[in-house]
Amino acid sequence: MLINIFHGMMMAIADSVPGVSGGTIAFILGFYDKFIESLHEFFEGEKGGRKASFFYLLNLGLGWLFGLLLSIFFLSELFQSKIYFMSSVFLGLTIMSLPFVIKSEIEILKKHKDKFYFIFIGIFVVALLVYFRSKSKLIGNFDLFNPNTFDYFYLFISGAVAISAMVLPGISGSSILLIAGVYIPIVEAVGEVLRFNFEKIMSLFAMSLGILFGIFMSIRIIRDKMRKSRGKMLYLIIGMIIGSIYAIVMGPTTIGGNAALSTENFSLLGFFIGIIILFILEIIKIFTSTKKKRTAE
Repeated sequence: MLINIFHGMMMAIADSVPGVSGGTIAFILGFYDKFIESLHEFFEGEKGGRKASFFYLLNLGLGWLFGLLLSIFFLSELFQSKIYFMSSVFLGLTIMSLPFVIKSEIEILKKHKDKFYFIFIGIFVVALLVYFRSKSKLIGNFDLFNPNTFDYFYLFISGAVAISAMVLPGISGSSILLIAGVYIPIVEAVGEVLRFNFEKIMSLFAMSLGILFGIFMSIRIIRDKMRKSRGKMLYLIIGMIIGSIYAIVMGPTTIGGNAALSTENFSLLGFFIGIIILFILEIIKIFTSTKKKRTAE
C-alpha cells in the first residue's frame, strides 16, 4: 500500500515539472505495465479483477493527490525560484534512467532490434510537441471566469490529450496543457478550489471528464500495443525518454519567460542529486521486487 502511494506521489511531482512525464517515472520504477493493466481492468475487466484494480489505483491516486498538493503548496515556489536547479535534477534522473530501462528490457530489445528506428519516431514526437509548446501564443491567456460552450469543449479535449501524454513515458501532460494554453489557469483554478473558492469548479469538471475519457480511450490502445508490439513500443518509449531530455532543457522557457537550460545556468549539484535520486528509486524497486518474491514463495 505505502509503496503504491509513494509511486503515485512521484508521478505527480514529475508531472508538475514541464518536460517530465509521470509515465517515465512509472517506467523507471518498474510499475508501468501494472499501472496500464490496472487501468484497463478497472474500466473493462471483470468484477473480481476490477475490485483489486480499484484499490491499487486508489492508493496510487492518493499518492498522486498528495504529490499534487505538495507541488502546489510547497514545490511551486521552488520550481519558480530554482527552476534551473530543478531542471538539472530531472535531467540527471532522466539521462541516468536510460541504462536502467534498457537493461530491464534488453532481451526483448535484442529480439526486435530491427525496430530500432522507432527510437527516432519517439524523439521526433517529443521534439515536435516541445516546438509547438514554444510557439504557443495561448500560454496563460485562457480565461476560466466566463467560459462558453466551446471553452468547455476545449477544456474537455485538452484534458483527454494531456492524460494520454501523461500515461506515455516522454513528455508530460503539463507540457500538453501548456501548448493548449490552459496549464497556468488550471493550476490557479485548482488552488482557488482548495481555498474554497468554487467560481471555476465547472471548468475543472469539464477537464476532469476529458481526463476520464482520455484514460478510457488511450489505455486500451497502449495496452494492446504493449502486448502485441512490445518491441516497437519499447523502442518508441526509449526514444520519447531521450526526447524528454530536450523537453527538460527547454522547460524553463515555459515559466516566466526564462532562458533554456544551458552550460551557464546548469547546476552540477542538481544533476548529481538527480542521479542519486534515481539510484534510491532503483534500490526501492529492487527491495519491493524481492519482498514480493518472498511473499509469493
